[in-house]
Amino acid sequence: MSLNKFEGQNNFQNNGAGRASLQTRLVLFTLFISLAPLIALSVRDILQTQQALTNSAEKSLRSSAEQTANSLDTFIQTTLDSISIESQISDFAEYLSLPPEQRPGSIEQIRAEDLLTKLSTKDSVNIISYALVDVEGNILLNSVKQNFPKNEADEAYFPQVRFSDKPILTEVIYDENNTTTITFANRVLEADGGFVGILRVKYDSNVLQSIVVSSSEISANALVLLLDQMYIRLADSQNPGLIQTSIAPLSPVDYLLAVEIKRFQNIPSEEQTTHFIEFENALDNAAAQPFFRVDITPNIPGDDTVAVATMNTRPWVIAYSQPTSVFLEDVQAQTQTNAVLVIVASIIVAIIATVVARALTNPILALTTAANAISQGDLGARANINSSDEIGLLSAAFNSMADQLQSILVGLEQRIYERTEELEKNKLELETIADVAREIAVIRNMDTLLNVAANLIRERLNYYHVGIFLVDERGEYAILRGASSIAADQMLARNYKLRIGKTGLVGNVTNTGQAYIALDVGLDAVHFENPYLPDTRSEIALPLRSRSITIGALDIQANVPNAFNEQDIQTLQILADQLAAAIENAQLVQQVEGTLNELTKANRVQTKQIWQSTIDERGITNYEYDGLQIKATPPNLPAEVLGKLESGRPVIIQEVDSHRSGNNSNTLLIPLMVLNQVIGVIGLEQEDPSHNWSEEEIAVAQAAANRAALTLENARLLEESQRRASKERTILESTARIGSALNIENILQATAEELERVLGDSEVVLQFNSENTSSGKDK
Repeated sequence: MSLNKFEGQNNFQNNGAGRASLQTRLVLFTLFISLAPLIALSVRDILQTQQALTNSAEKSLRSSAEQTANSLDTFIQTTLDSISIESQISDFAEYLSLPPEQRPGSIEQIRAEDLLTKLSTKDSVNIISYALVDVEGNILLNSVKQNFPKNEADEAYFPQVRFSDKPILTEVIYDENNTTTITFANRVLEADGGFVGILRVKYDSNVLQSIVVSSSEISANALVLLLDQMYIRLADSQNPGLIQTSIAPLSPVDYLLAVEIKRFQNIPSEEQTTHFIEFENALDNAAAQPFFRVDITPNIPGDDTVAVATMNTRPWVIAYSQPTSVFLEDVQAQTQTNAVLVIVASIIVAIIATVVARALTNPILALTTAANAISQGDLGARANINSSDEIGLLSAAFNSMADQLQSILVGLEQRIYERTEELEKNKLELETIADVAREIAVIRNMDTLLNVAANLIRERLNYYHVGIFLVDERGEYAILRGASSIAADQMLARNYKLRIGKTGLVGNVTNTGQAYIALDVGLDAVHFENPYLPDTRSEIALPLRSRSITIGALDIQANVPNAFNEQDIQTLQILADQLAAAIENAQLVQQVEGTLNELTKANRVQTKQIWQSTIDERGITNYEYDGLQIKATPPNLPAEVLGKLESGRPVIIQEVDSHRSGNNSNTLLIPLMVLNQVIGVIGLEQEDPSHNWSEEEIAVAQAAANRAALTLENARLLEESQRRASKERTILESTARIGSALNIENILQATAEELERVLGDSEVVLQFNSENTSSGKDK
């Protein structure tokens, strides 16, 4: 019995072992049949998901890097444009143009200091100082008070800006306080284009860090680096302590150069570098491969995906990185899910895996499609995925990023449009200033100058009314002297004027010497409602200054509110200063011309009197040369011919000569001119009546006449000088003889003899005055 039982148990075990082996094979076969497609689909879905996420992440990183580069470019270009415009402000040029001894305490210095202080408040956090530097590098004015003069000729910006006609930006360097700074600078030019100094603004380089940090906030776990051409960190969103360190060690020559130009501190090189050699090599090839993977975050396992963008304004690069594991987390989660499903689901895993794979792949493909559409310029493309899983969160994050990107780009376009519009307006105003200055520079008549200037300003800038007021001699009224508008003729005809200090913007400006803007004339208390100009809605008045004295005002009115701003004051004041200079020149020209006319008139009268006296002394005034001899002839020129000769031009006379048997004569008369006064006439007579006097003959005769007139005048002056010398000599001899006498009788005797000798046959009586006698007299 025991034996049979033992055998039965062995048979059962053998049968069980056979069934288990078959079941295993069936299970394995079934699992192979079912899991092979599932595994293939899972592997395909994982690869597609990884590739899609990688592509999306790379494009997102590249977009973020380009956005950061654009933000930095916008800051740099905006600052360069600002300092370019600020350096053209006339207050700076006027101050720098003053001789050094006239600068301290001058009104130009006060205006320039006030303007520097105001400009430094644009960014009180990052702007260290605004300063005016002369051509030798000396700081003349600084928004930050300094206790001792400083010369910046050896700083990096100084030689750059001296030889550049555009604003410049320096590299990030250490200053004397070991603070990293960047400097913007531009030349200051006089009105004639002469270089008189430099306007420079020094920024704390933390302004770059703030821009980089703000750009990294849109992406979690993102590391943003700003690197210069030597791969020195200028900004680091996660490790600010590494700023001003190089990615990889510099060569000894480059390190010494960096220390020399203050890019590095004078400390060991190892303390100012990291050892990311692979990162540096990848940056060298960034132009060909802007995406790469490298480990630049040692504290996070795995490598990082990096996208590189290059700035336009500087040779700097933006490295935007994110740990690769962060955007591949979804792939890892999917792999684990598929493994669990394979173990748990077994036979049905193939169908479930296929459905799940498709459920996971379609949203990712939709997200990829939306990303591709955005990369091609369709900023309105969005991923329409309504799920709450990781892909749904990724889709929501992607859509949020797309919304922010679209908002930033639209806002940037709007700012660019507004900035462009403002620059166009400033360009038009500056071109108008140049045109007006060029047109009025050659005008010397005051009325013509004022009317032309008013018309040019109104036509070029399209204003409603332009008026030019000048202060009267008593300083009580500002009188309209030039205008351009529909009511200009009426206002000029009625001698329109405003009381200084009491009436309207013009009265206020001519009293204070400061520009004034009324943005809405209906709300402005200073504005004076002009009945001739009912459509005025905004107004600006600028002083016309000559040598710090207000001589008038430039009044500009518009028929729309808010037509002017503070920038217009700076621009239009340049125009007002040019106009004031032209007015002063015109006034000086009129004074000089009046004085010159008076002197010319006086010289002509004196010359005429002197020569008339000379002619009267000689008696004979006409001489004729007949080819053999010179003989005196009576005057025979009619009064009307003499009148024509007064103009100084030659006169040709053709007439019948009754003294020569009725023959015709042809005479060329050339006036002898001395100081624009006719003192005589040279007549050249041709017996051939058909002879035409050529221009060459007239020119030769004119030259001979000019030389003859000059010789006659010199001869008269010599004769007059000789008479004066003879008279002086006679007086000297007489006084010498009288002075040699020793007593009263001898003095009286010598005086009487000398008077009789000099005066000829005259009776000389010398008599002393007494209380009862009258004074002596000569006979």
